Amino acid sequence: MEMLERFKKYIAFDTVSDDNSLTYPSTKSQCEFADLLFSDLVSLGVKDVIKDENSIVYARVNIGKEKTLGLIAHMDTAPTIAGGIKNPKLIEKYDGSDIKLNETYTMSPNDFPALKEVIGDDLLVTDGEHLLGGDDKAGVTIIFEFLIYFLNHKDEFNYNLAIAFTADEEIGRGASKFDVNKMKADIAYTIDGGSIYEANFENFNAASAKVRIEGVGVHPGDAKGIMINSVLLGIEFNSLLPQDMIPSKTEDYQGFFHLDSFKGDVENTTLEYILRDHDKKLLEDKKGMMLGAKEQLLKKYPKAKIEVEIKDEYRNMYDYFINHMEAIELINKAYINSKTPIVYKPIRGGTDGATITYMGLPCPNLGTGDFNPHGRFEFVSLTQMKKMVEILIQLFK
Repeated sequence: MEMLERFKKYIAFDTVSDDNSLTYPSTKSQCEFADLLFSDLVSLGVKDVIKDENSIVYARVNIGKEKTLGLIAHMDTAPTIAGGIKNPKLIEKYDGSDIKLNETYTMSPNDFPALKEVIGDDLLVTDGEHLLGGDDKAGVTIIFEFLIYFLNHKDEFNYNLAIAFTADEEIGRGASKFDVNKMKADIAYTIDGGSIYEANFENFNAASAKVRIEGVGVHPGDAKGIMINSVLLGIEFNSLLPQDMIPSKTEDYQGFFHLDSFKGDVENTTLEYILRDHDKKLLEDKKGMMLGAKEQLLKKYPKAKIEVEIKDEYRNMYDYFINHMEAIELINKAYINSKTPIVYKPIRGGTDGATITYMGLPCPNLGTGDFNPHGRFEFVSLTQMKKMVEILIQLFK
């Protein structure tokens, strides 16, 4: 099976995750997709394959080497628009012009600068109505293509191969059921993300915050000096936080407060935030600002009740890798030997690799050639996908 054929087979399978579900995986389709991947691994002759009780698929090819490298990709796609695309469009040797997805939507490099990075590449784009699903079925496909080469050229390699396909990454639960003992690797890499000319071993430190405000409700005709409108307090609470420290005004290493949800009425209002910063001290400062805003409001409105609940979510894996560089050195070697340029960029988000790293399995991230994920303008560079297979070959040598 050619890489493009395999990729189209996998993206035709709608594996959207569901943040409202209490199960793991959150959707039945992910369990069914895990069955498909299990079957495909077995059909290639991989003997050591398991699908565990959480529908995570693990596979291992032991060629008698001392150390094992692992490759990880997630099965789910983002719960934004429908997945399961059946008619993606192939564009060979993209010339830099506008791409008409359908009668309604056109993708232009003026609006999506990532297209300027892939001029000359073979692209696969959406029909304008579906996710392409390259995040992360491009990663799944790349792993399969590398596996096929690995099985046919075992004598070339200096490491055993371990594979894992996880669920629910897009809703932040991807590593919650991951078992490093089943993976049996010394170092692993998530194959997930954008340009293959970028790699990542830094991500945000993350926390969530829930602010609950209880006001005083009375008839508005008799409200003077009595009513405390919790909605207005919620607006005022948010105004006490730095107004330039939000996602739309930050980039690179700049952290932010993101007001993700605001619900309420006169008596009860709830604000939900995510807090992000690459620097853990600056994240702690942000937590302090939230608590300071609470105290400031309570002084002004002593009859109101305000609770701020803050929970840590994940850590920046840079704090680990700064003193454990072997996984990064292997990336550098692979890119040098494959004559491919590489830059390291911080992830302005999270990654399963961060959680897995702090489980004891170092796990940086490598790209897939997938761009504009989570929407109808997603596309993949098939040229970059093929190149990543070549890079993985050098990684394991």
